[in-house]
Amino acid sequence: MKLHLIVEDPDPAFQKALLALLAEHASSLKSAGSATDWSDPETASRYYLSLPATAQRILREAAAREDGYVPADVLRGPSGDGKLTGSSGAFKAALKRGVRRNWWIADQVLPVLAEGPGFGKVAGYRIRTDALPAFQAAVATHQQGELASQKDCLAEAITTEGGEWDAQRSVAALDEIGHVIDEKRARQILRDLAADSLIQRVEADRAVYRPADPEQ
Repeated sequence: MKLHLIVEDPDPAFQKALLALLAEHASSLKSAGSATDWSDPETASRYYLSLPATAQRILREAAAREDGYVPADVLRGPSGDGKLTGSSGAFKAALKRGVRRNWWIADQVLPVLAEGPGFGKVAGYRIRTDALPAFQAAVATHQQGELASQKDCLAEAITTEGGEWDAQRSVAALDEIGHVIDEKRARQILRDLAADSLIQRVEADRAVYRPADPEQ
């Protein structure tokens, strides 16, 4: 239940009784005058994790830029066919989910804004200036954990399945267990695993790897 109460020039006895009632039920009340502080990294992290994958990517790309703005053309990629449909709605839906879970107030402002000429077209996305440092910190923290997890998962897959591994096979293997990466990132993980001596290159001039020989 949402209740807006305005009492002008209250009777002293009534005011005292009302304040006592509010104090008694303080744990069940939420002030409509204090919005959630998006400058808090913990709150920014909670919002980021509640987003679907495409919206998370938009937020990551925006957070990676000093001004917190990422053009839609960058998100769509060189071919221009990257899908952004529904992304603005995803940011709003995450905000509403947070309200239902009492993470923030119903009138909380969006931390990520779609910018464009209107009529459904989006020119880019921007993180609010006051929220940018917190979201940059949150994204960095989760990316570190995510990248470590991707590396561990790929190492396990290579060790378990054996055979030769290139970027394409690595992308497919991680995709099966919920890690969406591109071939550039896959090649980096393979190089990292080779540097750790967990896998070895098949030939010096080929970016193909296999499990390391334990006897070497």
